[in-house]
Amino acid sequence: MIRLLALFSLVLMWLAPAQAAPRHATQCDSPRPLKLALVPLKDPNTQARQYRPLIKGLEQATGRRVQAVPATSYGAVIEGLLAGDIDLAEMGPASYAIAMSRGAKIKPVASFRLQQGPATPDSRAYHSVLITRHAHPAKDLGQLRGSTLSLTDPASTSGAILPRKAMQGLTGVTLESYFSRITFAGSHDRSLEAVRSGRVDAAFVSSTSIDDAVRRGALRIEEIRILWRSKPIPYDPFVVRQALCPALQDQIRQVFLGNAEPLRRMLHEMGMTGFVPVTDEDYREIRMLYPDQSAHLAMPPG
Repeated sequence: MIRLLALFSLVLMWLAPAQAAPRHATQCDSPRPLKLALVPLKDPNTQARQYRPLIKGLEQATGRRVQAVPATSYGAVIEGLLAGDIDLAEMGPASYAIAMSRGAKIKPVASFRLQQGPATPDSRAYHSVLITRHAHPAKDLGQLRGSTLSLTDPASTSGAILPRKAMQGLTGVTLESYFSRITFAGSHDRSLEAVRSGRVDAAFVSSTSIDDAVRRGALRIEEIRILWRSKPIPYDPFVVRQALCPALQDQIRQVFLGNAEPLRRMLHEMGMTGFVPVTDEDYREIRMLYPDQSAHLAMPPG
């Protein structure tokens, strides 16, 4: 009996390291379902419909369900990534910079390659533009002083952050001092509609949102006037949590950078021609701009 107990103890000693090894070797996350979030660039129902082929491709590549997480704001996506509640997200360049400055453990994987449009001449970058209705009497920025303005979201690169920095340099005062009233529309297409319908005098939007509205027939380029255009901005990154298992990250990356044929219809409808790989270095200049804008991330009253 004593010899049997000794043998059993010896077997346990041999098994213990073998059992511990898998736990040590799997210090990565393999969530089921995989949670995807998208910054609210347009009407959420339209956005969800357009991204269905991408979600289907991710599910086939990873062998798990992909749950689209509704995001009411850019900030909600940032908070979800910081909390580990979101595994994969499309972000604006500035929201990516904000998340990184707050210690988010994420990395860019890919970005859309843009189809050139009436407001976007480059396939790798877009612009922040200040627009008015073509019938509006203002023909330049100086004539907009005291007018009403629509911004997109406090953390939107082209719809808030870059305009704040640029207009401070051009006018010497804050947007709140220059315009009589500023509202946040929540998405670029809503800002466009606010200008088009006359609810505001002007808006800062992305050039790609103008191209998209023209492509859908929701806007004629002749209806608006562009009064200011930013320098080129690298387009939105898709990011993954660094804690995801390497094999899972590779499967996700392959969906974006592998065979694009299954996504062809989606890309065409969105005015994109494919995906390109991106790294943190592509957004270095945006990340350098962010600290100057941190005081403006809270939505002002009114």
